[in-house]
Amino acid sequence: MKTLVKIFVDHEHLGRVINTLTELGITGFYLYEYKGMAPKEWKSFLLKEDPEMTIEAVRHHAEPGVLVNTVIDGDCEPIVKGLEQGLKGIRYTIMGQKVTVLKVRGD
Repeated sequence: MKTLVKIFVDHEHLGRVINTLTELGITGFYLYEYKGMAPKEWKSFLLKEDPEMTIEAVRHHAEPGVLVNTVIDGDCEPIVKGLEQGLKGIRYTIMGQKVTVLKVRGD
């Protein structure tokens, strides 16, 4: 079974994530840049149902981040433990999702 490992991290720590993955033997990944808010930031938010005001509030308060994704064979626990060690002292979120279908068509 394959697992999709997702690592959410502040953009200034992207190099550290990629270096840690490389040290763990992961050589393929893809990433997305995003702007997001941590749950503690949302805790005191009460938004009006005006879409424009809501979008503006998120733009104003959201922080830049990067989502690094990689697909691995088998259990992701060794990768997660390695990432925990390599990313000590910084804010991150790691998520593993089982992949039930994966089809790749090369040129």
